[in-house]
Amino acid sequence: MKSCGVSLAAAAAASAAPFGDEEKKMAAGKADGQSEEDFASLTAEDRAALSGLDSRVFGFLRLHEDGARTKALLLKAVRCYESLILKAEGKVESDFFCQLGHFNLLLEDYPKALSAYQRYYSLQSDYWKNAAFLYGLGLVYFQYNAFQWAIKAFQEVLYVDPSFCRAKEIHLRLGLMFKVNTDYESSLKHFQLALVDSNPCTLSNAEMVMAHLRKTGVQVYPYLDSWLV
Repeated sequence: MKSCGVSLAAAAAASAAPFGDEEKKMAAGKADGQSEEDFASLTAEDRAALSGLDSRVFGFLRLHEDGARTKALLLKAVRCYESLILKAEGKVESDFFCQLGHFNLLLEDYPKALSAYQRYYSLQSDYWKNAAFLYGLGLVYFQYNAFQWAIKAFQEVLYVDPSFCRAKEIHLRLGLMFKVNTDYESSLKHFQLALVDSNPCTLSNAEMVMAHLRKTGVQVYPYLDSWLV
């Protein structure tokens, strides 16, 4: 199994997106007057609520609609984690960075999510056993159109946990990415796997995507219609 952990520079080059140095940004924020005392500590109730929030709920939280309380909690958690990491000069357990990556992902702050995930990858030798981490990393790469890395991350999720609860989300994204790469056979395979999965989904209906694939790939695979069962 090949590693999906790629350097931040490589991901930036692949997606042509500026990620920046998040630790420097945090330090700058602190220098601008944001002391550790500005960040309220997480209560037991906060920690209980946060325990169920990781990459697997990405797309299912409606932070821009009726999730104001959850968004406020995530922002508070990010501030607390960043403060603790700064205070410890980065010498914290690797899970801190994984959770920070999840929280930033849910807030759709993709540069900070990627930075935290990459720190977790560099610190955790058996990172590949953590399906939620791999899924979150794949989602970030997907957002930046870094499809080569996203495909690797998503495939590792399915390798580590074939019954992963967001397998349908993964198959749909793999289908879309393989279609962009003009690998129509692989694309159709993943769309069909998504179609037979009865779990809820955040993307458009798989049948609509398959119809678009048929229109796009018919000249490459004239027998594509016979596969749509």
